[in-house]
Amino acid sequence: MPRGLSNTFMAALKTGVLAPLLDLVKADRTLCLEIRDDYLNIYYRGGNLMRISPTNGGYSAFFDTKYFATPVPSMPEAPLLNAAHVAAWLAALPVLKQAMDIWQPGEEREVQQIIVRDNNVGGIANSTDYYICDIEFTIAKRKRFDFVAVHWPSKGDVRKRQDGHRLVVGEVKFGDGALKGKSGLHGHIDDVNAYFALPGNLAAIKEQMLCVFNQKRELGLVESKKNLTGFSDEPPILLLVLANHDPESTLLRGLLGSLPPSPHAELRIATGSLIGYGLYDPAILTIDEARVRLGACI
Repeated sequence: MPRGLSNTFMAALKTGVLAPLLDLVKADRTLCLEIRDDYLNIYYRGGNLMRISPTNGGYSAFFDTKYFATPVPSMPEAPLLNAAHVAAWLAALPVLKQAMDIWQPGEEREVQQIIVRDNNVGGIANSTDYYICDIEFTIAKRKRFDFVAVHWPSKGDVRKRQDGHRLVVGEVKFGDGALKGKSGLHGHIDDVNAYFALPGNLAAIKEQMLCVFNQKRELGLVESKKNLTGFSDEPPILLLVLANHDPESTLLRGLLGSLPPSPHAELRIATGSLIGYGLYDPAILTIDEARVRLGACI
């Protein structure tokens, strides 16, 4: 689905009835606001804490009560038509967050959200070489890019340039159990290449990410001093974020030695700058570089 909020929605977030929610997201870095097709999701620990959608006369909020063990406590009313409605949801958030803490949305999704925080708004965001435009980008039924980013190096002259930056799609795998199977490493490489092989898909995702990046910057959710005006013509990077691989396992070595072809995206492996989720160019490796540098771990 296309990404982007209407001008009315943007105004409601910046100075209107929804402004207190945006203020909370910017103050509470355990939260992550993501733009959808004229609605938004606020994520917490990788789970969807709130979905906010336009309705007649205003907006509405939704929290999935699956996160609660029975019985479900009293919930605020869905409409967000005035300051009192918004205040009721803000007051309820600690209880909703605790429910999600207990339910545990998933470690992989939580890593995904930390990547957004560290590279977009965290204390090191101005020095990393990538900004995250979006997470959970649907490409087909039950198939998604974990995140979509722009490679925007932090070096002076390049950071000043607003166009000609490379599109990046990211896949997060947590633990070796996530590396195999239909949704594993090989399957994801095949899915990415199938998506970009279709005419128009690359241009469409670039257009959407321009809108999303610039709207997030306008809302104060990306610490970039400039809007993004265009991507380069280079093929996308497919960035593999392989969290908590067990060095004693030979699974990853075998998978990297038998990767399927990737004609529409250049494969890279993200490694930490010592440790962490800031994405820095010297730590973004080709497959061959990873084998050499991380031989003992792979």
